[in-house]
Amino acid sequence: MTARLIVCMGSGGVGKTTTAAALAVSAAQNGERVCVVTIDPAKRLADALGVRGALSNEPTMVSSFGRGELWAMMLDARQTFVDLIAATTTSAEQAERIHGNALFSSIARQLGGTQEYMAAEKLFQLHQDDRFDLVIVDTPPSREALNFLGAPNTLVRFLDHRVYRTFLAPARGGLKIVSAALTPVFKAVTRLVGADVISDVIGFFAAFEGLDQGFRDRAESINAVLRDRATKYVVVTSPESEPMREAAFLVSELARQHIDIDALICNAMTPEFGSATPDELAAAPRHAALHQRLADRRSRERARLDELRNIVGSDVKIAEIDLQAHDITSLDELSTIAQSLAGIVGQGARE
Repeated sequence: MTARLIVCMGSGGVGKTTTAAALAVSAAQNGERVCVVTIDPAKRLADALGVRGALSNEPTMVSSFGRGELWAMMLDARQTFVDLIAATTTSAEQAERIHGNALFSSIARQLGGTQEYMAAEKLFQLHQDDRFDLVIVDTPPSREALNFLGAPNTLVRFLDHRVYRTFLAPARGGLKIVSAALTPVFKAVTRLVGADVISDVIGFFAAFEGLDQGFRDRAESINAVLRDRATKYVVVTSPESEPMREAAFLVSELARQHIDIDALICNAMTPEFGSATPDELAAAPRHAALHQRLADRRSRERARLDELRNIVGSDVKIAEIDLQAHDITSLDELSTIAQSLAGIVGQGARE
């Protein structure tokens, strides 16, 4: 059995992490075994769940709700890279050669795209984990989240790139690094970075010899999961103008990749504060002025949400969450928010 996936996306500061955690609580309360994972470097998920200390790269049980279970974890890209190599290499000696190379730590921590691909890899692992019925992903802000979706294709393009092939050729052809360095490409690169670095690079790629197809197959499997119709995409926004524009951009970019969103969640909406009679308003003019400002603000928010509703279409479920008095830091508070989200992405108790 494989887990269903829900991917939460949106701009920074709109409450994606809280929303992902609340969706997870809702599913767990409905009898599902759910893991919520953050691939955003910010450590907000543990705070929202009321977990003391940091979450790790492996799922941690947070709470149970009858048959339902709530688990959580935070991506560690380097550890995921280590685990991936261990699962892909043909021997412990090959894994040791990769780990011992001077470039490994730098690539695992800093190379552009590594964080996003390792996030996709971890998501794939969780998708295959029979402990879970549902996996909910809290992504970084929207532009980085789009990189996350494209990471498997980026890896495949890298494996096909002539630079990768050039550095791998000396190892595959049995050439010595000295003779390889005599070629025009290596001469040019050596002048820029030095012969020692070139030696490390060739050694690093040599250690990966034979793993190309395994990485390629893995990337294609991950890509298939991310674009499976069973994987649900939720766009999270807040009612201010800029997050709304970013949400519209995100929806259009996902559509360009042939990904339809399933739900739109608008956080921090100005609550309705009821109505007052003319006599009551006249008796408290300061309160009347505040009441009117809040009513006007909510009206503007609803107008923006209606515009976004027209963009996403009538098939997309929409949920509104009122502005909270303070940051969410416990399961009880998440449960309150979860009431507004029940059924938003078709959660249901497992059979």
